[in-house]
Amino acid sequence: MIVEKKVGHLEAGDAFGDWLAGVLADRLAGWRGKIRVYRVEPASHVVCRYEFAGTAFSVVGKFFGAPTGAKTRYNADAAMKNEFRRLRHVSGWIRVPHAIATNSRFHSVLVTEYVPGTTMRELLAAGESLYEPLTGVAHLLRRLHDGTRTSCKRERDFTYFHAVLDQNALPGPRRKRFDRLLGAWWHGTRLDPNVGCMVHGDATLSNYLFDGDTCAIDFEGARNHTHPVRDLGILAAELKTSGGSNSRAEDYIGHLLWHYSQSVEEFRRHTAVLPFFMALGYLRIARLPWRAAERDWLLSEAEACLAAVHR
Repeated sequence: MIVEKKVGHLEAGDAFGDWLAGVLADRLAGWRGKIRVYRVEPASHVVCRYEFAGTAFSVVGKFFGAPTGAKTRYNADAAMKNEFRRLRHVSGWIRVPHAIATNSRFHSVLVTEYVPGTTMRELLAAGESLYEPLTGVAHLLRRLHDGTRTSCKRERDFTYFHAVLDQNALPGPRRKRFDRLLGAWWHGTRLDPNVGCMVHGDATLSNYLFDGDTCAIDFEGARNHTHPVRDLGILAAELKTSGGSNSRAEDYIGHLLWHYSQSVEEFRRHTAVLPFFMALGYLRIARLPWRAAERDWLLSEAEACLAAVHR
């Protein structure tokens, strides 16, 4: 669950607060006062919401130079600029937080609009139906994928798949089984090399907000020339592993695919490819230390999904 915790405030004279107020001067119309700071967790980097006291206005700062996850060795400035560009680029097709500014001096911070709303994970935890939210996500992903249509460079998907397998540190015999199954997918015909696009890349239940409309957040993992079903498969694996009944999860997955597809034939093609990317989704979850108790089951599900290539 995403949690906000108040951690303090920024007074006038604080270097970051003064820069932030300057960047937003045209929106704050002469505002003077405290900036309340709320830490947003969990997140792969330090992420804070900044609320301008006496107004209804907030922004979010994502500090690429302050990682909190396992990945700590990367070019923080490049990552900051990449997400800024991606958000600006995809905003022509889908709703995302407006990318406002970047600053290398303050731990490579990206400042975006704050979008209030409820995540799909929060809706699921509250026992709410996901059919309407999933319809919104399906349509959003379809607009993103259609708007950024390119060729598919299959080697990128397979390279990423192997990287996630490496992170799972499987014993030799099991890793060989996964490698053999990946080889069968590589030489098979299900993954059409002519179908590619930019994918969201981190299509988790926490990265879609609802406030009467659908908003996608966190485009750090967005990638070009990737198979569009990658987003659907990662989200499908999230649905299967997030509690609730197995039959309800399968209904949700079918609903997502149906509303994403534009014909029965397309639905069948996407369904045939889905197991490959669901396996990737399971492996992404299996590498998380707080899901260690489910690791064996997640690995078995991933292997079973890949074995669908023989069916």
